[in-house]
This record gives sequence, structure tokens and C-alpha cells, in this order.
Amino acid sequence: MAELLAKPDVPLLAHLEEVTRLGAEIAERMRLPAFLRSKALLACAMHDIGKATRSFQDYMQAVRAAQEAERRGAPDREQERLRQIARQKKAAAYPHALASLPFVLAAEGMGFTNPEGGFRRYEATAAVLSHHSPLDPELYKGYETFPEYDWDALADLLRMLWEILHRHDVEGLPPMKGFEDASRVLASQSPVALLDHPLRFGNETRTLRGILQRLPPEDFARVKTVLHLADWLASAKSPQPFMLFRSVKASAVEQYLKNKGHTLNKFQQDARSAASRDTFVLRAPTGTGKTEALLLWAGDAERILYLLPTQATTNAMWRRLREIYGDDPVGLSHGRASYMLRRESEEDPLDLRLFGSVFARPVTVATLDQYLLAHLHGRHWEERRSLARGATLILDEVHAYEPYTLGLLLEALEQEPPARLALASATLPDSLLRLFPRLDREKPVEAEPALWERRRHRIELREGKLMELGLEAALDLAREGKTVLIVANTVRDAQHLYRRLREEHRWPHCSLLHSRFTLLDRTRKEEEVRQPEPGMIFIATQVVEVSLDISYDALITEIAPVDALVQRMGRVNRQGRSGPAPVVIYRDWSEGARRIYGQDILLWSRELLEELPQIPRDADLARATHRLYERVVAAPEWQKELQEGRAALQEIRRILGCYTIDLSDEEMRARFTARRGMISIEVLPEAFVSTAYDLRERGEAWRLPELLVPVPIYWLREHPHHFFPRSDLGCLQANLPYSPEEGLQEPEPQTGAPPGALIG
Repeated sequence: MAELLAKPDVPLLAHLEEVTRLGAEIAERMRLPAFLRSKALLACAMHDIGKATRSFQDYMQAVRAAQEAERRGAPDREQERLRQIARQKKAAAYPHALASLPFVLAAEGMGFTNPEGGFRRYEATAAVLSHHSPLDPELYKGYETFPEYDWDALADLLRMLWEILHRHDVEGLPPMKGFEDASRVLASQSPVALLDHPLRFGNETRTLRGILQRLPPEDFARVKTVLHLADWLASAKSPQPFMLFRSVKASAVEQYLKNKGHTLNKFQQDARSAASRDTFVLRAPTGTGKTEALLLWAGDAERILYLLPTQATTNAMWRRLREIYGDDPVGLSHGRASYMLRRESEEDPLDLRLFGSVFARPVTVATLDQYLLAHLHGRHWEERRSLARGATLILDEVHAYEPYTLGLLLEALEQEPPARLALASATLPDSLLRLFPRLDREKPVEAEPALWERRRHRIELREGKLMELGLEAALDLAREGKTVLIVANTVRDAQHLYRRLREEHRWPHCSLLHSRFTLLDRTRKEEEVRQPEPGMIFIATQVVEVSLDISYDALITEIAPVDALVQRMGRVNRQGRSGPAPVVIYRDWSEGARRIYGQDILLWSRELLEELPQIPRDADLARATHRLYERVVAAPEWQKELQEGRAALQEIRRILGCYTIDLSDEEMRARFTARRGMISIEVLPEAFVSTAYDLRERGEAWRLPELLVPVPIYWLREHPHHFFPRSDLGCLQANLPYSPEEGLQEPEPQTGAPPGALIG
């Protein structure tokens, strides 16, 4: 038979040798102990040994023939015929990770004695078996057939692999002859039968599946991380491990500030002086250089993981950190990162997506959800958790999270603390800081008093409701040439206000933004409202609180919790360069606001607002936020949700072990989510179905996220007749009205919704 191939143009031996070489360097940089290093290199050397089957080699030869026909300019009909043959061969090829099982199992089963004593462990087996599919209870079930190995070629390949492993000082390898004999015995059985065969394990009987599930998760994760990173690097354009472990320099931050004409202020100097500390807490007002201070504290870090609340803030920070450190070191990780990278980067998005999504870049900007999903055993949890352990973790805007999410975070940090940890916010209450035991004793670095003395707003607390009186107040200010921001607490109210402004008042200069726009329309609107013309009235929901870098002349808003109001006020007179800007807050709340926030919090917030000076300092607003949090954090319901988050993380580790969560299981998805309250799902409005198919036909299916709209998942339950699956597009279609001006309309009639379901 011809030489064994890993890819049409890559010999199998050469690929396995390269992955093993890269794995050795990665294991060293991850500081793996000798036992796990040997396991990781065994996994690297044997992960693709299952490609030595006749069906897989037939597939490689078919792909090679199709590529050769394309190179020599064969007629289109012949090229398509050969591509069709290759597709058929691919479908018939035995899964090579499963076909590798007998060999890696024989190696681990005969050698690699547990240095801690006790039972033999199978981290390399688990890593090889799951290197293309998540480890879960259904993995490879149904493949009852036997792979047909090319034993003559295999025997030579295995002997050469043993030589490679010995050259890399892998300890624990069994003798070659015994290993070959054991491999043949195991390969005489169906690989799936090996997985499901009952085995004696101490005083109990388990299948191999069960044994792999109950491996020490940290050790399995580190072995699989080495294998995955090495395998991905071997296929990348620049297979250089140092790119994934390269330190970024604090000097780059100082040079960036110098280029911008800024000198370090006092709290930034204090942050730089604290670079030797493993923990750091920072309080500084928005727009005073908080981000740069955090990076100066991070110093010459090998891996920085910068976590933020939303995709919008994450995208903005990703662009900003690329300005500081350059494009190559900075990765992006959130639910739409792949789309963003494809749209904005000239590099290979596959490389960027893979390494960025698992926190493998020297700097990764991510949503907190991505970090928590690693601890909730989402896909690629192994790489994320392994790399986060050695990272400098920065939690920015930590006040923005609900108690359930904070509970998950606190439990994750307690069970697997990162190497270094920083917390920062313009409003970081002591009551919140006390929840972080590692940081509670840390004296926060505070922005200098002068920075807290800004008086940017003139607050007027008015009787009545926003929906009844807010438009007239906004129009009075807009007629004076001011740019006016109106913030409602629900999408329904925001849409109603916008409709009245356009239809009843016929005001031409207005815009609307909430969460139920397509990504394309939302991006366009965000750009429009950043540079408003005089007289512009911008109506929005809570999406403005942490996602938009805008500065308007006046704010009209419904009452909300003090911390949310402070964020809204931060979008008015942002830099404090003009006199105090008018902020009108209507005292009476809507039913929707009560359902979202709860009546007690709204009452407490109104009391605190009444005690504020009419023209408060930033320090006064921060103090009001702290006082609200003292009450909120002590509330039994808040504490209950916090503990539920902690318990959820403990439960998932107990249930899953080394398994990855099955997010296609709706019950599991709802049970183990990073957020409570409103859970959203993305749908395709009926108006864009033909556009979606056009994108697919043009080979631009990656742009489908531009057309999707997030909606509360309870809509599907309450209004099922409005939704049905488009399996060929991989999404749900929503038969609801959509317009670029107002977004997606809510189904009628409105039925009972869970608390928090109306958040915009």
C-alpha cells in the first residue's frame, strides 16, 4: 500500500512527529509535571494513528486525485465527479479518533503507572478519543463496525513513533513487543465494545466510558489542551508555540499613552507600582484611564484574560487592545467572535477563532459568559480552564452582573483561582468586594480625589411616568438644539415612544435602539447615534448602559436602580467638559420596570435619589450606588440567587466529571446557564429568509448572524405558531413584523411572562 497519509499532502508519520514536537514545547510552557507531560506526548503521538485504516486512506487518495485534477485544469465535469467520489469516501471513512482507541488504550493500560499510587489512569486515551468530538456519554455510540487496519504499514509506524517518544524522554512506555501484541488483541474487538465493556475498578464495576468520565478533570484537561493546541498549530500558517505564550509588555501601554499625548495620572502610577502583586482592586470614574491602569498592573504578563459584560464592550476593548499590543497577540472570545473576526481581520479567521476562543492568545478579550461556560463544561472547557489557571484575570465592570452569575463566578474563582486577579469598576461597592475573599483584604487603588469631584449632571426628580410625560420634556430640550437621550426600561415602551415621536409629533431627528434589532441594523444604528446632530432624540433601553461610547446633552429616563441610572448618566456629558447636563428622572415606574427590577429596589433607589444634591459629584453618585448595594446584597432573595449560582457549579462538576455538557438538551441548557432571568435565543425574521438563502448560495453563510435577532426564549413557548425551524439554515424563523426603524415586534396578545423577561 502507498505511504500512509494524514492529509492529501502530508505523510501520517510526519504529522504525528510534528504534533509531538509541538506538544513537547507546549507542555514545557504549561509547566506540566513529568507524569502528565508523558501522557500528553503519548496523546500527541497517537491521536491520528486511526488514520491507518483502509477506508481513511482511500478517502485521502480520492481527495488527492480531485486536487490534482483541479491543478491540471481538468474539465469541470471530471473535477465534480472526483469531488463527488471524495465526498463518498469521506462518508465511508471510519472515525479515526475511534480507530485510534485500541492503540492508546494498550499503551496506557500497560505502562504509565500512577505516581500517586492507586488505579491506572487514562488521560491520554480520553484526550485522543475526544480530540474531534466532546467527551460525553453518547460519544461514538452506534459505530458497531470494525475498522480495517493496514497492519503492515502500522507495525512500521508504531516502531518509529516509539523512537520519537523515547527521543522526547517520555517515561512509562511499555515494551514495544508487548504493546504490539496488546494492540492487536484490543483491535480485534469493536472500539465501541471496548468503551462499553464492564471493567473492574476497585470495588465497583464501570465501563471504560465511566472510567474516563471520572478521571481527575484538571489532569485530563491539561493533557487534552496540549494535544489540541499542538494539533491546531501543526495545521496553522505559523506553527510557533511561542506565539501562544509570548509575554506582552507594560512598556507597550506607556508608549500607547505617550503617543496619545497622555502622561500617567496618580492612580495609573499606583497601578504600575502594584505590578508585583497577585491581586489588585481599582475604583476610577469612567473616562479617566481605568483600562490603561489595569494593563499597567498586569505588567509583562504571559497571558491576560480581560473579561467584560457584553459583546459590544468586548468588541470595543478588543479593538483598543490591538492598538496597544498589536494585532497578533490579541484574541477575541464571545458568541459572535467568529463573525467579527471574519468581518474585520485579514488573518485566517479559523486560526484566530480557534486560539482566541480557548484563551490561547497572549491577550484575550472575552465576555464573562465564555469564562463561566468553561466552568459549566461548555465546548472546549478543557483548554479554557487549563489556560485560565495560569492567566492574569481582569474583571472589568464587575458591578454589572446579576447575583446568580456572580455566584457562578465566585465558585469558579474559589475552585480554580487564576494566577493573578484584578477587579475594577467606576462603581465597585464594598459590599460587592467583600464577596471576593481573595480581594477583600486588598486596599483598593482609588482614582485621585480631583477625578471624583466632577459635577457633570443636574438631576431633576419629577412626578409622573416617562410614558406619559417624557416626550414633551425631551422635545423642549431638543427644540433648544440639545441632543437628548431617552431611556425606557422595556423594548415595548421604547418602541411605543419612538412611534409616537415619529407619528404624533413628526419629529424628524430621532433614532431607536434596543436588543431586538438584527446585528447589521444595530451596528448601523450605533454608528449613527455616536455623532448626533443638534436636536437629535435617541430612544433606547438598557443596552446603552454598558455598551455605547456616546455623550449627549441631556437625559430623560424612567426610574431604575441607582447603579443603572449612574450608567445611563454616564452617556451624558461624558467627559464633563460642559456645564452640568440636565437629567430628568420620572419617579413613578411602569409595571414592566417593577417586573424587571422589583419594587423594593425601585423604592430604595428613589429614596437615595431624593437625598442626592441637585448637582452631584461623581463621588456622590458612587456613594449612592454603594448604599443601594449594601441593601441589595443583604436581601434574602439576592443571597438566595447567589447561592444558587454557587450550587449550580458544584452540581455540574459532580454530575459531569470530565464530560462536556450537551447544549442540544434544552433541560440541561436551562439548568446550567451563565445567566438567569431572560434567556434569549436568536431567530431569523421572515423578512430576511430570502436574503439568508442568497448568502448561502454565494458561499457567504458566515454572514448569517447579521440577520438574526435575539428574543426571549419564553416567546417560543407562549407563541409557538410564530416560530418554526429552518434546519437548512441552522436557525428558527420568526413570522413577526420587522422594520429597520423599530426592530422586531412582540407577538400579540401579551401573555404572562417571567420576571425579567422584558429587559431590552
